[in-house]
Amino acid sequence: MMQIKYYIVDVFTSKKYGGNQLAVFIDYEDAISERNMLEIAKELNFSEVTFVKENIENREFKVRIFTPEYEVPFAGHPTLGTAFVISKYLIPEPKNELIIRLKHADINVTINSPKDVDNSFFVMQQAAPEFLPGYNYQEVEKGLGLDVSTLDKNKPIEEINTGLPYLILPVKSLEKLNQIKFNAEGVIDFLIRHNKYKTNSANGLTTSLFFVTEETYEKQSNFNVRMFCVEQERLVEDAATGSANGCFLAYLLKNESANISAIVEQGFQINRKSYIHLYGKREANKYTLKIGGQVVDVSRGIWNI
Repeated sequence: MMQIKYYIVDVFTSKKYGGNQLAVFIDYEDAISERNMLEIAKELNFSEVTFVKENIENREFKVRIFTPEYEVPFAGHPTLGTAFVISKYLIPEPKNELIIRLKHADINVTINSPKDVDNSFFVMQQAAPEFLPGYNYQEVEKGLGLDVSTLDKNKPIEEINTGLPYLILPVKSLEKLNQIKFNAEGVIDFLIRHNKYKTNSANGLTTSLFFVTEETYEKQSNFNVRMFCVEQERLVEDAATGSANGCFLAYLLKNESANISAIVEQGFQINRKSYIHLYGKREANKYTLKIGGQVVDVSRGIWNI
């Protein structure tokens, strides 16, 4: 029986059992098949699981990311959580910077306190944003079954992709954000009609829904957000979504200000408080998108393959 090491961490939190869960498997021998990686992801049923496939001079690491449904080319909290595991367990001495080599792009991750990994901030720079054709409010409200008083019509709806696609939807208030409810079949139908579902999208990925409001639970936060994605024909809410927040940062840089520094709270509605830090700059058409947060060590073990 083959066995491999794995680690479990919580990402975008300073407290255990907050943030978003991640399992990181170490497979330098590349012995785990694609089918087995997907089976492991299904067994754990976290939003994502990563597999570290190659260590290049203790600085660059080839990584694959799986949801319980399929492999994805990029994801935010898995990138930062994997960088934490690498820093704490896989290299002789933590570094200020690592490169995580993903299918979509090589992602630079900086560690602000490498000598104190457990209390460090991990910050990734996401790939350049792709701004996709927009939507009007009526088609979104009708298509998703939203109350007409929910969305803030003074701000645009935009679909943005930095490795995974998200529909950014501004909401009037925290009260309206908390009231959002969906029918999974209706959301899937909306995505299919717009060629945004895995079965008919150009990239084979399903576009997810990212709702944002400037009203927050905590004073230090600038935004409260909720992210809904379709997994195995079910609608799932995510506790902390680094990739979506990177798209949201691009949205802010395009529509609000050429310089952004903000704190986003997510997961409050599902009792997994998460804090995502945004640092961004726009110069002409060049976007710098940096997303950061803390990571908490939870567990480690041996997995039987």
